[in-house]
Amino acid sequence: MKRTLIIFFSLLFILSFCGKKGPIQPPVIKVPQKIESLEAEQRGDNIIIRWANPTTYSDGSSLSEIKEIEIWLLEEAGESKETTEESSQEEKKSPPKISLKKFKEKSKLEKVIEEGKFLDYQRHFNQDSFEFEYWYKLPEKNFTLKRFIFALKVKDKRKKSSEFSKMLSVEPRIIPAPPHEVQSAIHEDRIEIHWKEPAKNIDNSSPAKVTGYNIYRRKEGEFFKRLNSSLIKENKYSDKAFLFGEVYHYLVRASSTESSPFWESADSGTTEVFAEDIFAPAPPSGLISIGGEDFISLSWDISKEKDLLGYNIWRREENEEEYILLTPQAIQESIYNDYTVEKNKRYHYAITAKDINGNESKMSETRSEEIKEES
Repeated sequence: MKRTLIIFFSLLFILSFCGKKGPIQPPVIKVPQKIESLEAEQRGDNIIIRWANPTTYSDGSSLSEIKEIEIWLLEEAGESKETTEESSQEEKKSPPKISLKKFKEKSKLEKVIEEGKFLDYQRHFNQDSFEFEYWYKLPEKNFTLKRFIFALKVKDKRKKSSEFSKMLSVEPRIIPAPPHEVQSAIHEDRIEIHWKEPAKNIDNSSPAKVTGYNIYRRKEGEFFKRLNSSLIKENKYSDKAFLFGEVYHYLVRASSTESSPFWESADSGTTEVFAEDIFAPAPPSGLISIGGEDFISLSWDISKEKDLLGYNIWRREENEEEYILLTPQAIQESIYNDYTVEKNKRYHYAITAKDINGNESKMSETRSEEIKEES
């Protein structure tokens, strides 16, 4: 009997906990991670917004498909400012002085980029990721009296929206109009770019507030990259880091600030140049001729051209006017022995240098030699 009671009360104790429920948990809402990589800059009369789309949901799981990107904008009254080095650095580092709550209440949807249009906004990509760009055109009047605050959202294929990205604030400045009449010319040791300075600023005021210029170059299939490390103060630039046989494109931007981050104009027009090697080597120097027993030996200084293929040897007899080529193919040594000579005849020699692109120098200074018959 005692054993039966123990079993009964044990079962009663266990059953008293069966079906007991804890507090109700809210469902997990799976939304895209917010955009983390985001920046903005003014270039000319545009504000350029750049960002990278998120690749995960807020819970860390993979986000394979984004359907929409939303760009939200809030315009506020700002203060007209001169573009100085100090103000440029200060503004580009300072966050917007506005709460997220106010932004949500006051901002307007500026642009919706749907998935089918993503390619129109993609820039600078590598194998794994894309960077997007959106250009916001500033109003024609009083833009320096305003502050433009941007934030972005993305939506997945279920229309689930991310949180707002961080907010970016831009207070536009008066920036020069772009340089114009950009031209390029190929030289043996450089590609030279020339341009004309702008006459006015983007608000049509004058003179243009130009501190200097930045030069950008790209090859076929590449993106433009800045060439100069410090601001160019002249209206010309010499690009010495080029290769013959390549096609290069150049553009110029005027800057109103001395150092990075630059407040730049819009792009100038581009100039294209094919770096064709049409430049002959310098004529060889230091030619010496010495007569041997049955040959005439020639030697000269080694040419310094990096694209040198070799040398051609030219000869004429005393009573002839035209030189004949002794070497069907250019020789690489800077010495040559001519065994096709006759005694008691005077021969005149000259050397030309030839490069790998077929360009040939003018003739060197001539030297003459005669082998006398021993009596």
